[in-house]
Amino acid sequence: MADEAAVLMFSGYPDRALAVLDRITGRDQRTRIVRAIVGAVALAATGRTADGVTMAEAGFAAHTALGDELAIAHPATHVINQVFALTEAGRLAEAGQLARAGAEIVASHRVPIAQIWFAANLGRVSTLQGRTATARRYYAEAAGLALRNRFGGPRRLALSGLALAHALLGEADAAAQALAERATVPEFGFLGPEQQLADAWTAIVSRRPREAAERLRGAAAQAASTGHRVTESWLLHDLMRVSGEDTSARLRELADECDSPLVAARARHAAAARASDARGLAAVAGDFEALGATLLAAEAASGAAAAFSRAGDRRAATAAQRRASALGADCEGAVTPGLVREAAVPLSGREREIAMLAAEGMTSKDIAERLYLSVRTVNNHLQHAYAKLGVSSRAGLARALGSGP
Repeated sequence: MADEAAVLMFSGYPDRALAVLDRITGRDQRTRIVRAIVGAVALAATGRTADGVTMAEAGFAAHTALGDELAIAHPATHVINQVFALTEAGRLAEAGQLARAGAEIVASHRVPIAQIWFAANLGRVSTLQGRTATARRYYAEAAGLALRNRFGGPRRLALSGLALAHALLGEADAAAQALAERATVPEFGFLGPEQQLADAWTAIVSRRPREAAERLRGAAAQAASTGHRVTESWLLHDLMRVSGEDTSARLRELADECDSPLVAARARHAAAARASDARGLAAVAGDFEALGATLLAAEAASGAAAAFSRAGDRRAATAAQRRASALGADCEGAVTPGLVREAAVPLSGREREIAMLAAEGMTSKDIAERLYLSVRTVNNHLQHAYAKLGVSSRAGLARALGSGP
């Protein structure tokens, strides 16, 4: 039964895995251990992150006391699971510290699969922290180890993370290359909806915002149908970040269903952005910063600066923008729509989308075709953007938006 639950979990069905584990009635030591190997991950993925951490800790203690036995995973599995649960809980500093310590131990014992999982989890933690170049390095390490040791599923997961990291750094060609390599690897259901973040952000950096939004919506629906509550919150939050779409209602529901402070912060961010609540955005920037999610903190602070500017509070806008700039400087070169200097760029979501495409050199006709708008509508939005930014050309747009010389 534990094996059945494991197949379900790593095929992408944490809710069904938990249902199978609930049918296990045995309480002997070995049974508790094999149950924990799957249960800790499934609990964390479905939003019961504290229970996931506790189960992983108890599983490791019991496994260490049991000693080596046949037909059971390596004890390091529980530590990897604890890292995962801590990450879902938003306890990013703890997750990173534990993962680095575990990675050193399994490297000395030469356990390739554990090395791969620690590296992949370190990439995941670094991504959420906004340490994008560090995430790229860890995911590349995991993908290389998986290739050399012929682990297809973990390799696909690592390549998804690598493409995401490249995209967040503005490296469109490298992101596309990682996705092309991933296409040669069989599907892997574990964190399947989350893997689609790579496709969405590659579309963003490749100036295909409509495709990105569609991918995020579809992946969020998949996550909802399989019980990936924490992942669903990530996808919906990113949909809000890249398109301005209002996802606050569902994020509020997820925050109520999950015990993760990270999910709760995402919900508050979406609600504050929807209301253009400057003080709320500034507060959520502090929430993200306290969790160690520096990139999200920078974006929330930038949003606060824009909201203060629209309200005519120049002093607060300047302070919020300075905070956003300081936080963004720690994100290792990340390039996201939310890091646009919004205090000086009070554009609507559609204006910003069109302005960014125009800044890349696209004609109004091409933009209209891509976004399914009329050329007249595109030009109207561009004129509004020109007026707000105080520029008169596409080159001026590029400079104002930080994408030109």
